[in-house]
Amino acid sequence: MSDLSARVALRYATEDSMLTLFAVVLGGWLSLTFAGFAFSSYSFGMMFILAVFAFLAGGLALFSGLVAITYKVLADSRTA
Repeated sequence: MSDLSARVALRYATEDSMLTLFAVVLGGWLSLTFAGFAFSSYSFGMMFILAVFAFLAGGLALFSGLVAITYKVLADSRTA
């Protein structure tokens, strides 16, 4: 295993592509949190439909962001 300094690790974690992926994961988590609050309001009107869409979009964003981060880390580790 190679020696890796904290400076190099922080530079890698804060490059533009990783920050974009972190933002996607954060956006998905916030969308799922909003959906959870909307589902707990016990109303079956427009808020419920909005919560369903927020839940689906948030789940997709969270999952795809985590898969993309994993793929990027694995792909970069093979080229380094």
